[in-house]
Amino acid sequence: MSTYADPSKAYLWLDGDGWRGEAGIDLPALTSEAIDAVMKAYGGIETGFEVTADQKVEKKKVWNYRQAPYKVARDPLENGMKFRAVDNTEATLLTRAQGGTITKVGENYHMVQGEGEEFSFLTCVRDGDDESWFWCPRATLSAPATRAALDGQNLDGWEFTLTFLEPMVEIIPALPTGMTVADPATP
Repeated sequence: MSTYADPSKAYLWLDGDGWRGEAGIDLPALTSEAIDAVMKAYGGIETGFEVTADQKVEKKKVWNYRQAPYKVARDPLENGMKFRAVDNTEATLLTRAQGGTITKVGENYHMVQGEGEEFSFLTCVRDGDDESWFWCPRATLSAPATRAALDGQNLDGWEFTLTFLEPMVEIIPALPTGMTVADPATP
């Protein structure tokens, strides 16, 4: 049996929340009060969060060097996230509207979708007392929101696929025992 496997070092993220805010804001302090002051919560998330990454990698070869690729060219890393919001919250409606308009007409409200918008995005996932956070100051929808089947079986919700327009910051709960990193505050 392995002497390296240790379930206390693994996470099973069973809970989480997501928020959106104005594009370009600074990361708020990771407290409910600070986040709620500058961001709107999505509410119910049906299927968790899926972190996405894509990068085109092209292996360059030359005629007179056959041991391995000669060089590797990489496009910029494209990070993003997918999730299904099921609560009819301000964050959900604004994301669905894609920068469009929501107006009151008589007793109802009409949404006209725009062609896209940018916003900041923050999510937190939890395993007991442990938390991991994902932050991007500028994100946009990769495609219009996809609505769940209206079939009496599924919660009415919208699948959002985000593309991050700035590098994603992952805030991890802890470092493995013995691992050290540079502290920029210390000379």
